[in-house]
Amino acid sequence: MMSTQTKKFWPGLFLNSYISNIIRKNLFLKILFFTCSINLLSVGIALLIAFTSSTGPAARMKQQEENRQQNLAQILYLYSTPLIEKWISDGKSASISYADQLEKLLDFEPHVFDSEGHPLINRKMPPEFEAILKRFKKEDHQIIKATTANGIVVMCRMVGPDGKTYIAAGRQGRPKKFSIFPPDFTMRITISIIMLTLLSFLLARHITDPITKLRKATREFATGNLGTRVSETLGKRQDEIAQLGLDFDQMTSQIQNLIKDRQQLLRDISHELRSPLARLFVALEISKNKASVDIMPTLQRIALEAERLNTLIGKILLLNKLETGPNLRICKLVDLSELIHRIGEDANFEAQSRDVSVVIAPFPVIHVDGYPEMIHRAIENVVRNAIRYTNEGTTVNISIEAKNSEKDPVILTIEDNGPGVPSINLPHLFKPFYRVEGDRGRKTGGTGVGLAIAYRAIKLHDGEIRAENSKDGGLKIIITIPKTMIAT
Repeated sequence: MMSTQTKKFWPGLFLNSYISNIIRKNLFLKILFFTCSINLLSVGIALLIAFTSSTGPAARMKQQEENRQQNLAQILYLYSTPLIEKWISDGKSASISYADQLEKLLDFEPHVFDSEGHPLINRKMPPEFEAILKRFKKEDHQIIKATTANGIVVMCRMVGPDGKTYIAAGRQGRPKKFSIFPPDFTMRITISIIMLTLLSFLLARHITDPITKLRKATREFATGNLGTRVSETLGKRQDEIAQLGLDFDQMTSQIQNLIKDRQQLLRDISHELRSPLARLFVALEISKNKASVDIMPTLQRIALEAERLNTLIGKILLLNKLETGPNLRICKLVDLSELIHRIGEDANFEAQSRDVSVVIAPFPVIHVDGYPEMIHRAIENVVRNAIRYTNEGTTVNISIEAKNSEKDPVILTIEDNGPGVPSINLPHLFKPFYRVEGDRGRKTGGTGVGLAIAYRAIKLHDGEIRAENSKDGGLKIIITIPKTMIAT
């Protein structure tokens, strides 16, 4: 970390203590001071280069290279046809002799290949030809130009007198190097770059250090550490970043209190609702034993609605736990292959009543870091939702895309064959209790919480979940899960 003395040094180097104190307390003036210093230094470098060479050496060299490529292309077009005719009419020896004459006369090295890239004249092929030839065969361009370490290379497709396609290639070595810069130009530019880099480093370090601390605190808070505070780590700063740290601490304190109050409220509601629900279930069982046949359907309906209410309370409590962070269970290695097949078997059993089947595309064994129960709930909720809305007699398709690299995430796609969802409603599907239509969830038995739980569970694993309509109709849910969690 930069010491207090170092922080006070740079503004005080050029300004008196009064102005330097003002700058230290104002982030805008700090950035303005350092930016002006960088601009002055940049102008100095620009003037140095301008006075040293006003001809634009890089542009000139590039233009020179393009002109040489164009000239070589014209030579190749002009002399490759006679070379091909020589090979067809007089044979390989005559064509080699003709190629040697062209190389001595025009200072370029000609080669001829058939359409498959096989050499037709036995000349020593430069090492860079193989890679360029391989690339040229894959592309549909009529001509390709390239610059290599040994010179420039041009290749083009030509039709010979026999009607066959040939590849003509030519190479021309680099011209003798010359320098347009003064002898001490390298030293000048090096010193200027070092000065600019040092000043830029000090600027970046001074601004980004507290922002990095604030970002770290934000990530800790996002992972569930509600007691995270940042102002104490910012030292004696008095500028806008310090004020931002105080605002962050105030915000986190308020959010911590709100979350605690809400958790307590949900626990109280759960207790107050589930206690009478439990008594209601007991009363229903007693009533069923005493009720007549005519009243039994009504009692069964009451039991069904009570069970739905009990399930909804459980889902709300689970959603609340997911929103508090990942401290639910110890993260472990999850066999995603076995988990998906188990979900598919259970879903197939449940879907039989609607003549629906779950089809899982073949995929290799895949392991990810995460919370097994949460991943299971997320995928199961999406699959059950697909079964609920797919048309009768159709399938729900599950496919997985996973590469061998640990950096590449696992992409899970669950697609139904239902009516789909209007595009305007897609971004809202993962909100709690959201329904596309007023009575859609009730018709299908949904509570509007399943996809919200899936969304929170996938976010818990640093993943992404999104919905889109399939081209052939139906809804497609795409889940992206990293193989290794960023924060566990």
